[in-house]
Parts: sequence; C-alpha cells; structure tokens
Amino acid sequence: ESPWCVLKPTKSAGSDGVFVAKDLAEAEMRFGDIFGKANVFGEANQTVLVQEFLKGTEYVIDSVSVEGQHKCVAIWEYDKRPRNGAQFVYFGMRLYQSVDGAREEAMKQYTHQVLDALNVRHGPSHAEVMWLHGEEAPCLVEVGCRPHGGEGTFVDLVEPASCIGYSKLSVMLDAVEKPYRFHRLPSRPEHFDGGAMEVCLVCYEEGKLVGYPGLEQIKALPSFHSVEIKTKPGDSICKTIDFMTTPGSVMLVHESGAQVEEDAEFIHALEEEGKLYNIIRPVRIMSF
Repeated sequence: ESPWCVLKPTKSAGSDGVFVAKDLAEAEMRFGDIFGKANVFGEANQTVLVQEFLKGTEYVIDSVSVEGQHKCVAIWEYDKRPRNGAQFVYFGMRLYQSVDGAREEAMKQYTHQVLDALNVRHGPSHAEVMWLHGEEAPCLVEVGCRPHGGEGTFVDLVEPASCIGYSKLSVMLDAVEKPYRFHRLPSRPEHFDGGAMEVCLVCYEEGKLVGYPGLEQIKALPSFHSVEIKTKPGDSICKTIDFMTTPGSVMLVHESGAQVEEDAEFIHALEEEGKLYNIIRPVRIMSF
C-alpha cells in the first residue's frame, strides 16, 4: 500500500491547510504546519485529520433530502492542478455529465447510501467523492449537511434550460413551499445539451494589482456570464496556492459544452501568458 496520506484541519474550507505527505517524516512536519495555526475562519486548529491518499478525479455530489428521500440536483467535476508550489490549486469546477451516465449513477447511489448511513433525512447536502483510478468506483472524501458554497454562483450556472433547469436553491425552496415539485424530480438530473463552469483565476506573480487588462477579452467570450472579482485594483496580490488566494472567478454557461471548455482554456492561457493582470512587482533594495 502507498505510504502517502492527506492531512488537513477538521474545520476549514477551500483547501486551506491541505497537504499531501509522502512519508512519516513529512506527515509529522505537515502536522506541525496545521496544528495550532489559524484557519480561514480565524480559529486555531485544534485537531488534524489524516486520510488515505486517494488517486482519482474528485467530484461534488449536491443533493436535497426530504423525509429520507434523496434527490441529486447537480454533479460537479473539480479541476485542481499543482501550481506555484502548491498541490491543490483550483482551476475550476465544471457541471459534469458523462456520455452514458454510468459514472453519475454510481456516484449518486453511493452518496445517497452515505446519507442513509449518517441518518441524513432533511435538507441540503454537499458531498465530495473521489472516482478512483484503477478501481472505477467512488470513495467518500467528506460530506457536509449544507448547500453548495461559492456564494451562490452555481445557481445561474445550472438553472438555464440548456443545462439542468433547476438548482439546489430552487429545490430547497420547493421542498418547503411546493413539495410536489420535489417528488416529481428525477433521482438525478437528466441529460442536458449545454455546459457550465466556474473558472477560478490563477495568479503566478505577486505585488500590487493595477488592473485586469485582459478582462474585456474575457467578457467578450461567447459563454461569458459573469465575473466575481475578489482582488481589486490597488490591492496586494499573491501567487494562487488555494481557493482563498484566487483573485476571482469567471462564470461560463452556454448551450454548447465544447464552447465552455474552449473559453475556459482561453482564460487560463491569458493568465499563463501574463496578459490578464497588470501587477507592480515589489522592488528589493540591496544594502551593502
């Protein structure tokens, strides 16, 4: 078995404090990097979770439950890549569907069995599941009884008719106000023709942000829907190492999934070519 493991705070978010250790010595070092340090909520980490390292593709299974009946309302595929010395840099999250639906069905059934085991009977849930390479089967990373995060940007990505046509938020409201609509929903979304993605911006430099000269090109893309800017002109900007250090995100949605993928790669190319950001780099004065 592989000696690799994953260490992370038991209470945090956005890949904050998540490390992969390749041996015991590195695991001990990473434990020290997490324990007692402040997490994204400003609280000191009092416990550290050690998990088996899972090699595969990570997905989000969003569900809503009413009296023990579960409905999968969306499945998302994470795009995380090693960058800037970090192991899990968010490049985006795409609305997922396969050609035959077999992977979605397996992940839905598995996740809903997890909800049953945890006695989750009411409300939203947000599960992260790894589709294991070589085994072609799902394995739980974690699950929380909460709505999908991201400040609600997912709503506009899934509700268009070219995509799912409803969202986790609309289903949560229907479960209270019009429960018959909940019961009419399929156990998971039916096949859709369009595509949607939240593209997370990645910065490769640090300094003072002057502006986003490439932003107008992004807004002209066929699938552009909206943009959320977290790091504003005049702010300090750092290299992106996790979800908390991304300068912002771009929401793409289109009746063609291929167009969404093409536009997402255009955005990442702009960043890699240094055309998206205008940054004043810090000047280091040498003393003699």
